Amino acid sequence: MNPIIKQAIDFTDTYIQHQNSPKAIREAMCYKAQYPALLQEIRDGDMFAGRRTDKRIAYIGSVWWFGMPGYSPKNRVEGKQGGYCFDFAALYDLPQNSDEKEALKKLTAFWENECTTGKVYQSTEMKDGVGFLIANNLDKLVSKGLPGLVEEVTAMPESDFRAGLIMVLETVMDVCHHFHRQAMAKGMHEMAQNVLNITKHAPKTLAEALQLILIYELLSHEKHYELNQLDVALGDLYAKEVHDQATKEKAINQIHCFYKMIRENGEVGVCRLFLGGKNRRNQENADRFIEAALLAEQRHKDVIPQVSLRIYTGMNPELLTLAYDTINVTYTFPTLFNDDTIPAGAAEVFGISLEEAEKSYYPLGCGELILANKSPAFLCTAWNAPQTINDGIRAANATNFEELYQSVLGKIREYALRYARYHKLLEEKNNEDCAYLMVSLLTDDCIARGKPLLDGGARYMGACIMGHGFTNGADSLTAIKKVVYEDKTHTLAEIIQAMDANFVGYEHLHKTLMAVPKYGNDNDEADKMVSRLWRDMSNQAQKAGEEYGFDFLTVSSVNPGGYWLGMETGATADGRLAGQVYAIGNAPTAGQDKNGLTALMNSVIKTDPVNGGTMTNFKISRSFFVDERAKFEALFGAYWAGGGLQANITIMNKGDLEAAMKEPEKYPHLLVRLGGWTSRFIDLDRYVQKEILTRTLY
Repeated sequence: MNPIIKQAIDFTDTYIQHQNSPKAIREAMCYKAQYPALLQEIRDGDMFAGRRTDKRIAYIGSVWWFGMPGYSPKNRVEGKQGGYCFDFAALYDLPQNSDEKEALKKLTAFWENECTTGKVYQSTEMKDGVGFLIANNLDKLVSKGLPGLVEEVTAMPESDFRAGLIMVLETVMDVCHHFHRQAMAKGMHEMAQNVLNITKHAPKTLAEALQLILIYELLSHEKHYELNQLDVALGDLYAKEVHDQATKEKAINQIHCFYKMIRENGEVGVCRLFLGGKNRRNQENADRFIEAALLAEQRHKDVIPQVSLRIYTGMNPELLTLAYDTINVTYTFPTLFNDDTIPAGAAEVFGISLEEAEKSYYPLGCGELILANKSPAFLCTAWNAPQTINDGIRAANATNFEELYQSVLGKIREYALRYARYHKLLEEKNNEDCAYLMVSLLTDDCIARGKPLLDGGARYMGACIMGHGFTNGADSLTAIKKVVYEDKTHTLAEIIQAMDANFVGYEHLHKTLMAVPKYGNDNDEADKMVSRLWRDMSNQAQKAGEEYGFDFLTVSSVNPGGYWLGMETGATADGRLAGQVYAIGNAPTAGQDKNGLTALMNSVIKTDPVNGGTMTNFKISRSFFVDERAKFEALFGAYWAGGGLQANITIMNKGDLEAAMKEPEKYPHLLVRLGGWTSRFIDLDRYVQKEILTRTLY
């Protein structure tokens, strides 16, 4: 029998044997049945151990997010799952004989009712995402090491949670010994010593620390690495080892190999590596590591990990220069976040102190803000802002714009409560099923409280709604305000009729709506409408979250979900036609920013910093970057000083995108930024390529 199927049977038998055991014990036993069985062998040439298998069937997933397309035979894709998982596509694409098919039929029938996703879907009509994310405390992991974590857990009072934590740490140790044996058999003595050493003491070298992080993140996050403050965790070890060019080169090579392992294990679109920021405990040493990390990224030049840098007034100016140089080499990385502006907004939206916000804010996944190692973040719903606007204007009986806006606000309340209710269900169902032991170990304050992170252990409990299409929704409101209530050239009923007809037969009205000022051109009315809409959606989300017991429920604008949501949504009053993609993240509709880069920046600067995460794309020509570098740096310097929150800067040659669409085989290296993630341009769907192509190139 296929060993993957055999492992799935063994895992399922373990689950059944412990089905009525406390969740922490069941989970720990299932981890033992899963690892190291689901890990690939070390390969010749590897510097580090820790490669996941390409195929799993029944398993316990780490923290995860989103839905499970494979739940239905109509769309046989494994999907992203959290908790107890099953690949329902296996029945259709894996069996090679009747015995294997019969075994998979039995497994499928069992897990339809037992997988965490299935339990969630049985409880609600809203079948969206099912899991959550959290960033581990890597500084604690490196400083304590596995033996230190064992010592900390052993000191806890007796409980099922404590017993589960000890067993899962034993599994991590087993994995290390498994890789030690493999490395010795292959004659890889340095790797063998590193994986053995991390079972005996906290890392004493950069290589040991990188190895520990790779194994721990693989077992706790699988495809979705979230590497917060890596410079803080590794800076001291780096500074101790690097004292000349030779040792610096060795360290850069180690970091590059670390990146390559993440690229193999991780999933495109996620896997963020976050560096820099104010008030780090070891700023000088951490900055030295950042330099090496950026130089390693210049060699790596791949879509993941998504290297990101927090910048601020007073930081080492050479690091910002190096960051810009690295963006030029890699096309998009590092993405940049402004610590002079974001922490104050994060403090307000999370209801915490500025000091805690500076230390803990973290844009995970595609850039949604969370509190690293302090709160799980449920990122499981997509809020279609233009559709909410459409619903609101259709329900309105308004004689003025404010009455219309109140109708829209009523729909916003409805959606906010719906999403809060769903997120609460996810919290409850995930907590019923799992203790999430691996991430509980590195989440404040689970050990001190003696509780899993979803069961009262985590310091905070929060969620984030992924908002899409704010620009189109706000531009629609601006257009209605201008055309219906100020100029009074058309009625609201006429606009609705035109939208229903996709503006066919209403070409003059369409032209009028398109002529109304749009976000991205430094027009106060248009820009403030975006901020107002987003702030009101955020306020209503927070109120709804409070009703359901969350410490915070935020709304982000970071993701490329505007591509598929736009394709599913009818025409909107900003002049957008049915099926056209939305503006992506906190950016103008592609091609509608017509007044230059300064005007675009002035619009973006007006963004309210009290939000759940924001991404803004800037497409810059390489000729401008190279030939007018001083002007480039002056413009972005003014942008940061003025309060710009974030920037995804893509640097490319004029004509590259057009050429790549015609001859993709010649442009495998061309990377582009979507909303919160980076992709090879040639790997994108045609409609996504066209949206990127129509973005203004400065």
